[in-house]
This record gives sequence, structure tokens and C-alpha cells, in this order.
Amino acid sequence: MKKTIKYCLFAVLSLVQFQSCAHEELFVEGINIQQEELIEYVNEDSATKDPVFYFDPERWGIVEGIVSDDVAVKNREIFNAIMEKLSDMGVSTMEVGPMDAYFNVNSRVNNYEIKFQTAIRIPSNFELVMSDDVFLRVQPNAAHTYSLMMVFKGENIKISGGNLIGDRWEHDYTPEVDLYGNEWNAHDWGHIIQIAGGKNIEVNGVKISNATGDGIVVCESVIRTDANAVISENVVIKNCDISEIRRNGLSFLDGNGILLENCNVRDTGKGPENPKGVYNTAGAYPKYGISFEAYRGRDEDNNLIEYQRIENVEIRGNRFTGNYGGDINLYTCSNVNIHNNYFDSMIANIASHSITIKDNVMEARKESDGSYYEFGLLFKSKLDPHGNEMNYDYTISGNEIKNYINAIVLGGENYKVENNKLIDFKAGITFYKYLNGAQLSNNTFESSVEASSGYASLVANTTDVSVINENISVLYRPLNISGLKANVLRNLTFDNCIFNSIDGKLNSISGSENITVKNSRLNTQINVFNSLNINLLNNLF
Repeated sequence: MKKTIKYCLFAVLSLVQFQSCAHEELFVEGINIQQEELIEYVNEDSATKDPVFYFDPERWGIVEGIVSDDVAVKNREIFNAIMEKLSDMGVSTMEVGPMDAYFNVNSRVNNYEIKFQTAIRIPSNFELVMSDDVFLRVQPNAAHTYSLMMVFKGENIKISGGNLIGDRWEHDYTPEVDLYGNEWNAHDWGHIIQIAGGKNIEVNGVKISNATGDGIVVCESVIRTDANAVISENVVIKNCDISEIRRNGLSFLDGNGILLENCNVRDTGKGPENPKGVYNTAGAYPKYGISFEAYRGRDEDNNLIEYQRIENVEIRGNRFTGNYGGDINLYTCSNVNIHNNYFDSMIANIASHSITIKDNVMEARKESDGSYYEFGLLFKSKLDPHGNEMNYDYTISGNEIKNYINAIVLGGENYKVENNKLIDFKAGITFYKYLNGAQLSNNTFESSVEASSGYASLVANTTDVSVINENISVLYRPLNISGLKANVLRNLTFDNCIFNSIDGKLNSISGSENITVKNSRLNTQINVFNSLNINLLNNLF
């Protein structure tokens, strides 16, 4: 069994010598930790491969409680200096006990390398272990951007425990002029943990709250078109509580291989709505629990340029509640697996593909006016300038989706929707805009909501869409299709379905083209109005 070694380091102070750090005026001007003084401690047990250093904030000059900006700078530099020297010596773990201190991390420019210099910097091949009674706080500031804790071009890093707290409620939101002379009105980039080019990074059991920007950001060191870019890979975020973040709980800008597991992401973006151009403690859009936000552009021929890319992401076993804008925004990402989570708002998409949403519970929360959240899954079609669909290859399976006004809205290409249970909705599945290549099977619909419909449409065009073995029981109309034009050769087909209207209302197909309903059982007739090529074959009424 490995033995934990408790080290005491001795500092040579370059400007002032101190004996006590109980008073703010005695903060350290600078420290120079002498490696030769540590050798006897590091080598105390030569069999120990992963020595542990216990950080005593009082011993090393951390001033706890409310302090001036200058003292908060020194807090940061002391903390960083200790970790840097330990890392240089091969000491791989630093444990932090009780501490409640402010750190000045004001960077005033949204450049990752500069932000890293003003953040709490975690070195490579290092583990920072914080107890539950450790509180690292952002010194209140007026900066439009900062990172409290940061990994930059680092690898093999673990951060665990503790409470990391932003300055959302104390922040000065006055427009700022940055180091380059640019004026910033928004203050949306004050993050708690930022991983900018990190490989094999783990964040475990950390409580994160009150950022002016995002709780956790995963990105690259510099955009991918730069030959020197370092991509974030194999990032694990687990067992964390992320709450009351002003913008997004988590933002994924760039990365390959990200796991979010067993986290609680809550109350993101809450607060009053601001008039346009006014910035204060109120939430800042998009206000999602997780927002995928890879930046992409087009060349002069409208060919895609990926300045950033997000792929191979696993989101499992998490709980999302009270997030103002929504729970997950699938914007410009691929190969994302979302399973066994709890949601109370929506998952939405823009320009993403190869997405699996499986075995989740989605239960719409009640809004302040007493109504339920509007959308469960909101998936729209989006075409690129060449006419190619940008939302495609989705599997939606085994989910329970309850109390939403619109349980599922479908647009895009190549969908498989199967074995889901939809409960108490106004509209179960709605076809929207363009839907090309979709198979929906073995889903069950149960709704006692007034005027509820099973399948509906909203000015939709479909190609090669089939609905098979569905069981639909709703208060109003199981089929309520309007304004839908299916492809004449690859039409919209309902096959071997059960359509039950609890109130005995007629099913309805109006203003639509090229729809087949066959081999199905219905307790009411289908009223066809102002429609073309509607085929009703071998049904039982």
C-alpha cells in the first residue's frame, strides 16, 4: 500500500520575510522554493512512486477571506508556484485541506495562453486533490473574460473535490476595453475550469458555481487551422455539481473523446430577461446545460472549414434540471452518445450527425405560468449552401418522454426512432420542414391532455418515411396530419399501427399528399380533406 508523505517546504522570500500570514498586510511579495531543501523529503521513502504533498494555506501565505486585488494575485501566485515546483521535482499529488480564499484571475483578453498565465494553472502529470471544505473563489472583477482554473497544452491531469466559485453576483458588468483596445459589452467568458488543449484530463467530484460565463469549457489551444494546435483528447468529467452558471453549464468547443458521467447540471442561465445590449447578473444566451459550439466557416466556394471540431462524446447517467435555455444543444458535433440521463427541458440540434439518444427519462418541468416545457426533442432540418442536409444519422431509442407540449419534433435525414414511450403531450411526434429517410417503430403514445394528437405535421416535406407497429392512444386525434407533402414514389406510410381516440374524434389528413395507412386498427374513421393520393388499405375500423 502506498504511503502518503506529508511535506513541509521552506521558502526564500525575495522581497519580504514573513513569520505569520494572519494579516493581509503580511502577504508574500514573491517566493523562490529551493529544490535542494526538499530532497530529503522526496527521498524519505524511495519505494514511494507517487508522493503526496499536503498544502497548508497558512504556512505558505494564503490569505483567506475577503482581500484586496493585490492580495488575491499573491494567493494565485503562491498556489501556482508550489504546484509548479512540486511538478518539477516529480511530486505528482497535492492535497489541499480546509481553505477559503479568493484568487485574482483577471486576464482582460480572450487569448488562451494569456488567460493561462493569470489562472490557477494545473501542470502536466499532476493531481490536485481538494477536500469538501476547500473553496477557491474568483476575486470580483470587471473583466469580460477569465478562467479560475485552467489546463493549457497539459496532459495526465486530475482535479478532484473542492468548491470552485465564480463572481457572477459580485461582478462589475460595465463595458470593458481589453488589452488590445477592443471594447466588450458582454461579459460572457468568465469560466471556472477551462481545458484548452488537454490530453488525459479528469475532473472528478468538483462543485462549480456562479461563473459569469461557463462552468467548464473544453476546447483546443488554438484553432485547428493553426499547425501548432493542440486538441483536447480523453477528457473525463464525472461526479460534479454544476449550478447557477450565467451562460452554459458546460461548453464543448473542440475535442475528441469527452465523457460526462454522473454529474448534476442545474439552474443554468436563470435570472430576469435583459433589454437588448444590457448585461448584468441575468443569464446570458444560450443558457444550456451543455452547449456544443464548434466554430466553423465557409471558403469562397462555400466549402466547409472546421476551425474547431467536437466528436466522440459520451453523456451518461447525469441529471439536468432547471436549465433555462435547454439541457443539451447539439450544435456542430458528431458521434455523440446520450444515454441513461434525466432531463426536464429539451435536447435540440443544429448541424450535427451520428447522434444516439437512448434510455433517457425526459420529464418536462412546469414553468412559472403553470405550463409545461414546450419541447422534448427538437430536431430541425438544416441545409448547407450546396443543398446537403447537415442533421443526419440519429437513433432515438428506449426513452420515456413525459408532459411536454411537443414530445418529439423531427426534421433532417436518416432517423431511427424506436421503442420510446411518449406520455401526456399535446403533440407526440411532429414532422417538420424536411424529413428524408426515417423509420419509426414500436413507439407507444399515451396522452390524456386536451386536444392531444399522436402524429402531427407542420408544413413538412417527407421522403421515404415509414411508421410501423405503433400503439397510439390519445384524447383527441391519433392522426392529425396537415400540410404534409410526401414523395410520390417514397411516400409516408403507416403500417400495422393502432390508432385510438379516447374521445372518439376522427383522425384527420388535410392539405397533404402521398400518404398510405394500411394494415392498421382504428376506433374512428380518417377524415381526408383537400388532399391527393391518400391510400387507406386493409384497415380495421
